[in-house]
Amino acid sequence: MGVSPATAVSLAGLARMGWAARRFLAPDPAAPSIDVRVVIPARDEGAVVAACVAAVLPQSTEVVVVDDGSSDGTASAATAAGANVVRLEGDPPVGWLGKPRACLAGAEGATTEWLAFVDADVVLAPPALATMAAATRSTSTSIVGGLECRSFWERLLLPELGLALTQEGFPPGFASGQCFLVRRDHYEAVGGHGHPTVRGSVIDDRDLALALGGHDARLAPNLMTARMYSGWSAIRAGLTKNSAALHSRPLRHLAWLLAPVASRRPWAAVVVSAGGRLVAGQNPAYGMLCPVARVVLAGFALESLYRARTGRPVEWKGRPVGLQYHPQRVDAL
Repeated sequence: MGVSPATAVSLAGLARMGWAARRFLAPDPAAPSIDVRVVIPARDEGAVVAACVAAVLPQSTEVVVVDDGSSDGTASAATAAGANVVRLEGDPPVGWLGKPRACLAGAEGATTEWLAFVDADVVLAPPALATMAAATRSTSTSIVGGLECRSFWERLLLPELGLALTQEGFPPGFASGQCFLVRRDHYEAVGGHGHPTVRGSVIDDRDLALALGGHDARLAPNLMTARMYSGWSAIRAGLTKNSAALHSRPLRHLAWLLAPVASRRPWAAVVVSAGGRLVAGQNPAYGMLCPVARVVLAGFALESLYRARTGRPVEWKGRPVGLQYHPQRVDAL
């Protein structure tokens, strides 16, 4: 009796999930502290930036929050929390996006051995940066951590996306912009976020990792938590913004999303989803809706590809962002 294509994809996905375990990074309380400037790019992050700053202050040499034209209390909240604040005015120059410009501005003038770029919605565990530095032999490393999900759509979609990407396999240059640690001299040698392939990239983390070479990306749910998106509108905009650039072979990506739930008996995908959510500290009951989640995620991927090919931007943090698609780049098999 033969194995159906959907079952074969599910089995291959399980194998890749097991292989991904080698990327896990556990906290190392004995790791020596490091000389590091933490740069936090922030645009309208007044509600979360103080918690981010409070978490990184004890493990850093200095903390710089780059207020990228915020209209809320981001700058005052960051200052009150103990960070130095750099203010940027106006929109980025032609050829630049907001986050790369803010990251480069925050790194300017640093003299520390390391630079860490941390998203404003991230809360790092006390040994996170030291653990990352001690564990890597590369010039840069980054971590993906635990998800803080509050709304229905966050709980349904974001853990499922993480599982799907793990099953599909990490592409070359995989990196996480949530917490990206790099040796300053190597960062400056390639021009940092001002590198030609990074300054205008919607996935600047991946493209910076490729420019640096030898990046060491890890899964570290015990080293950080983050609330990536707050509700449906932000999820749709964020995932649509990134998908086309991340997946240069969109049909392959859609197959990995949909094949596990395409059979007449998608129970295996439901069980894997529930188990994966449980391991990740998420509600396993949402695994019952795994087919719905994957269809919605596939819809975002198709919208992203359509917008990239037709030149229709996505609005992100009050600015239009042109989507990118690079079919010449080859994903890992």
